[in-house]
Amino acid sequence: MKRTLAVVLAAGAIAGLAGTGTAGAAPLPRATLRVVPGWTYQGSGKLAVITACSQRGDVPVVGSKLLPKPVTLRTGHNLEIKITDKTRPGRYTINLFCTRKVGQRQLIDSAARKRVRILKVLGISGSRMRPACRSISSPT
Repeated sequence: MKRTLAVVLAAGAIAGLAGTGTAGAAPLPRATLRVVPGWTYQGSGKLAVITACSQRGDVPVVGSKLLPKPVTLRTGHNLEIKITDKTRPGRYTINLFCTRKVGQRQLIDSAARKRVRILKVLGISGSRMRPACRSISSPT
């Protein structure tokens, strides 16, 4: 009798603890950032930046050293960054901030970041030295 009562109390306690978790609370806001491709060449490359914010009224803001100033994406959630000859090869970070407006201020709900690589284009000279080709047949 004591064992069955202990099992019933333990099962009730576990069921009660399972209901008191974060299931009833609202989930935390999340920011999702994708950069396709993860690397490109200097001078002729393009990067597609795809953003998503989990909260409905949030506005994504994308910032990086590749851009002259942070870009606020009010209408869409996609951005294309063109890489010019002035961009130096190396690693760059692209930041995403999901912001919401409260009165006159903008507050950051969530943030994400990705790293991309810009590679240098190696020039191929037209006057390459070709290896000498020997004649297979010899005159008889």
